[in-house]
Amino acid sequence: MTDAGKRRKGAKPTIVVGYDGSEAARAAVTLAARRAGQDGRLVIVHSYGLPPDFLGFPYYDRLLTDRQAHGQAVLDDLLLEGNDEVADVDYETALLGGPPAQVIVDIARVHAADEIVLGTRGLSRARAALGSVSHEVIHLADRPVTIVPSRNGQDR
Repeated sequence: MTDAGKRRKGAKPTIVVGYDGSEAARAAVTLAARRAGQDGRLVIVHSYGLPPDFLGFPYYDRLLTDRQAHGQAVLDDLLLEGNDEVADVDYETALLGGPPAQVIVDIARVHAADEIVLGTRGLSRARAALGSVSHEVIHLADRPVTIVPSRNGQDR
């Protein structure tokens, strides 16, 4: 393992958590906030798909704006829920376009995160234990990854 996943002595823990609005993602945020504690830092990440560039102006811009607005609404909903764990932690949000797994891993590197925490919905039989994003993050990450399943393996 590289030094990326090891916390420096006396440093605040930094945890990156992927968030898509699902039950499993909310559970992941709660766990990440508990692990970070009042002395730690939480980076809550939501990524959105970039529109295909062949759409041209103004369609590309309109679709991009819609996706960014939806992503911001997803993050705002989490913070407006009055999640007490998040309220007690130093946190920031990141909203970026691109493939979710790559965005999460890149944000973790930029913030020198100690850990990545993700929820998984287990929507397919092939990935019943891990979601596709979780599966890809595990393969891309250079630091510890914790996966939090939803209660029944499916989102409601």
